[in-house]
Amino acid sequence: QHHRPVVSERSHPQVSQTQMNSLLRPSSLKSLSILSLLVLCVIAAVIKIAPWFRNYSTVEIRLQPFEAEDSQGTRLDRVLLDSLAHFSRTRSFDPVFAGGPRATTVKQDLWLDRCEVRQGDFQKFLSWRTFHPNIAISAATEPPGWQYASSSKDHKISGRLDAPANSISWFGAYAYCRAAGGRLPTADEWIAAAAGKEQRLYPWGNSFKPDAWPYLDPLLNAAQKCGLHPATDTPEGLSDMGNNVSEWALPDPAFRGYAVMGGNAFSVPRQVHSLVMLYRHGRASFRSPYVGFRCAYDARPGATPWRVSPNTVRVPPGQYSVGIPPNARVPGLIAAIPRERLDLVDRIFRQDRQGEDRLYVLSTEVTRQQYDIFLRDLFVQSGLYAEENQPKDHDYKPDDWPKQMQNPELPVVNVDWWSAYAFAAWAGGRLPTEEEWVSIASGQGQNIYPWGNVPSATFR
Repeated sequence: QHHRPVVSERSHPQVSQTQMNSLLRPSSLKSLSILSLLVLCVIAAVIKIAPWFRNYSTVEIRLQPFEAEDSQGTRLDRVLLDSLAHFSRTRSFDPVFAGGPRATTVKQDLWLDRCEVRQGDFQKFLSWRTFHPNIAISAATEPPGWQYASSSKDHKISGRLDAPANSISWFGAYAYCRAAGGRLPTADEWIAAAAGKEQRLYPWGNSFKPDAWPYLDPLLNAAQKCGLHPATDTPEGLSDMGNNVSEWALPDPAFRGYAVMGGNAFSVPRQVHSLVMLYRHGRASFRSPYVGFRCAYDARPGATPWRVSPNTVRVPPGQYSVGIPPNARVPGLIAAIPRERLDLVDRIFRQDRQGEDRLYVLSTEVTRQQYDIFLRDLFVQSGLYAEENQPKDHDYKPDDWPKQMQNPELPVVNVDWWSAYAFAAWAGGRLPTEEEWVSIASGQGQNIYPWGNVPSATFR
């Protein structure tokens, strides 16, 4: 015998047949489905679940600092980075920076004066010249009636005739060396002697030594006797090539102009100006209490007509690297980047991150076809992805959009920041920070261009 269960009317209220039929009508079911779909779409948009058509090709980037090997190039980079602010005020070294690596060949033995020419020796030369006015020692470019005399009174600084001659024009230095049986060195010869075959950064080695500037007054530092600071001599015995006074050299055929070599008592930062491969250009008529010279000789020199015994150092023949070290990356950037954006150089090479950051970046720029899907999205049009400060009534569509869509596979252009921000948010991501973009493009400081360290002819 079967018994039906007893159902309480309170727990299960009866539904009339009329109500049941109303709920099951097709129009009601359709409305319910549409409402459910809209709710699901809103939830998906709010939590930014990207649908299948936003499945972009990405590249994983690990933002780890690049550890460059220790070399002459990376050492030079570190020196320049420490003094980066200086290059916002001067472009004197840009031709050398842009010249990159260079080499020169010394074909035969070359001798250079161990010391810069002294004030007393130059004064004796002027006296000798008074009695030998017709001996041909002048440069071909020397103006008629040119006076070789120093513009420093009596050719003295602090009364020191054994200090370097100074305030001498290039014409005066040229004539002195010719009369002494030699000549001015070329810029490459000067660097070869100062850097040696190992391409030292400084005449004495690869680390800066501040000992050669003991005084607060730069004129006193320029008036020091030769060889007072043997720690700054070259290993071969040349003195004061990075301090005391800068030195004239022959015109530079690669970059043009009369070359002024080496550091001096005045120019700062000294750790930059004393670098052997850096030099500036000056007019032949230029005079400065911080510019002097030394002579070069193609054969072992004898005594000068004013009875001064030569004191020289031999530079052996061979090939010498005289330009920027091959793997240095900062010099080329300094020469190329506008001065107001030198901070970018610092951002590329100074990576101070804690741990390991990881990003996923689109492998290509956003195309017009992808952007078109973004424009057609109803939630985009309602402003759901707008940045909170976006101007009212902002339009994401570029003014030339119909023309752009003639080539939908090309990158979208003429898009402002507000539109780029909204697209990135709609795609489930964000715009990169400036630091991230530079880090990604440079390979975390490995390259000065996205593809490497050498300019590409493709973009010329």
